[in-house]
This record gives sequence, structure tokens and C-alpha cells, in this order.
Amino acid sequence: MLKIIATIALLATTAPAFAQPEGTTRVVHVSYADLDLRHAGDVKTLDRRLRAAIGTVCPDGVATDMLVSPAVQQCRKAAHAALADQRATAIAKAAATTQLALNTEAR
Repeated sequence: MLKIIATIALLATTAPAFAQPEGTTRVVHVSYADLDLRHAGDVKTLDRRLRAAIGTVCPDGVATDMLVSPAVQQCRKAAHAALADQRATAIAKAAATTQLALNTEAR
């Protein structure tokens, strides 16, 4: 089964800072098919992938432009907020697949 945290899709409220057309949506798919999100190490790997994807959607821009830094921070904050529910859902679904062994012996 292919698992993808759907997207970092942002309406480009910060589009002018990155010279994108108004209303542009940038989408990045982040796969976690190879991860077991029941393990903290794999959750950290997912978080690294998400940070990298956010960096792709919200690039640093031109370092000499004084307006870029606040725009980048706003973009990244919006991306984190947009991903929070998807990340939590993916981790919850992984945890739900954990089965507890019950004592089924008759008394």
C-alpha cells in the first residue's frame, strides 16, 4: 500500500516574494511507505522529510531581499500548520495497527 502524506499545498499568499503568479499552489508529496510510524526513529525520519518538503515549497529566496525572510517564515509556519493534521493522522493510523495480545483462556 502506498502511503503518502498528501501534500504541502499552500495558496501562495507569499507568492510575490518568490515571483510566482498570484494564487499559485505548490504541492509536494512525501512518502512514508518505507517507515513504521510506531517507532520514534521512523517518526523523526518522517519529520526530516517534511522539513525538506517545506523547504522546497518555501525556499529561502534571495538573501539580499529584506522582505524574503519574513515571507519565508510565514510560508513555513503555514506549511507546518497545514501538515499537522495529516502527520497526526498518519501516526495515529500506524498506532492503531498495533494489536494487543489478550488472554483468551477460559476461566
